[in-house]
Amino acid sequence: MSKTFTVEGDVTAADTRTLLTTQGSVTAPSSVVPAGMTKIDKILVAASSEGLANGAAVNILRLGGNAVLGGEQTIVVSAVGRIAVQSGSDAAPQLMKVFIIEDADIEVRSSDTISISMEQAGTDTGTVHAVVTLIYA
Repeated sequence: MSKTFTVEGDVTAADTRTLLTTQGSVTAPSSVVPAGMTKIDKILVAASSEGLANGAAVNILRLGGNAVLGGEQTIVVSAVGRIAVQSGSDAAPQLMKVFIIEDADIEVRSSDTISISMEQAGTDTGTVHAVVTLIYA
């Protein structure tokens, strides 16, 4: 049997680690790995940048905390770039396809806390909103 854990949040500055700590209307979801779970089996990440600033950056997912037995895991999940459009044009937000790792196989300890953060590394392209789902097994 598997269990899921989803968090989301805004990354508002480049080169700044931002903890994802909310889950929509749930302001403080439990970040404790459920009893009986021994690994992160799958990871799903989606993010978008509003593109209000010119630049180029990558979005980095960081999984840490006492629950991650092999130490912090750092995973590049997407890249964004932005050049100002001509006057009078509309620019759409920069979206990424859902990033999925099917067999993540990251060992965790149940009943310990996991921290999930995102970081936009490079030149700030505007606020990035990210959502991460971990599937424990």
